[in-house]
Amino acid sequence: MKEEVFFLKYAFPCSFILLDRKEITKEELDKLEKAVVNEEVLDREYLEKIYFRAFQKIEKFANELKKDKWDLEVLKKYFIEEHNCIINEGKYAYAKAPESLKNLCKVHKAKVLEIKDEVLIVEYDGNKKRPVMKLLVPGVVVNDIVTIHYGYAIEKL
Repeated sequence: MKEEVFFLKYAFPCSFILLDRKEITKEELDKLEKAVVNEEVLDREYLEKIYFRAFQKIEKFANELKKDKWDLEVLKKYFIEEHNCIINEGKYAYAKAPESLKNLCKVHKAKVLEIKDEVLIVEYDGNKKRPVMKLLVPGVVVNDIVTIHYGYAIEKL
């Protein structure tokens, strides 16, 4: 998977927050959604501009690993491991965020329990259940393991 596609899969769910903050327009949200659904490669500079907060953290993490911020291994380690550490430690905006929002923002591995139209009912962290959109994981079936971020299943593992 191309680095830009992988990044956008994990970053896209946060786009609704950016829209709410008026940092992106509805047209930009639609462009991002079309790109993520169709696995289109968007320009790196554009992605870095839209998701500048994420890239501040990714770049710092990449420097610690002595790698490029667009290295696929860096992006994977960031979203699967480092992102949750930042949230758990209460860094950045997470310092004042309620626990429910922190949990929603974390990336979790989850088991698909049920499929209802475009929604998956997943179980994660042993016994927590919640609905997530299946838009980014077409073809997923019950018992598949997926990663979830915010209100979306991101990728099938």
